[in-house]
Amino acid sequence: MKIVPSVSAPIYTSSAFILGILLCDELTPAEQNSLGNWFMMVGQALCTNSAQQQLLNNRNNSANNYNSHIINDNNLKTSAQNIKKEINNIFNNFK
Repeated sequence: MKIVPSVSAPIYTSSAFILGILLCDELTPAEQNSLGNWFMMVGQALCTNSAQQQLLNNRNNSANNYNSHIINDNNLKTSAQNIKKEINNIFNNFK
């Protein structure tokens, strides 16, 4: 299902803003409040669903790539040495 149009982000955002402003003129304050809360609930449902799906995807990818992300002592020592070199270079440039 392709509901979301393929337009630039500013156009997409602006269209939502304009629609909201147009609806304000046609609805009473109580109707605006009710409809606004309904739209927010729809948005929260979409965000919650997508966040959970991303979490599950990340966990599956992490489980598959667990060994490739293990940090060992040699990597830490090498990184620490590189950081010390960079700090020394920065201080030497100020002398």
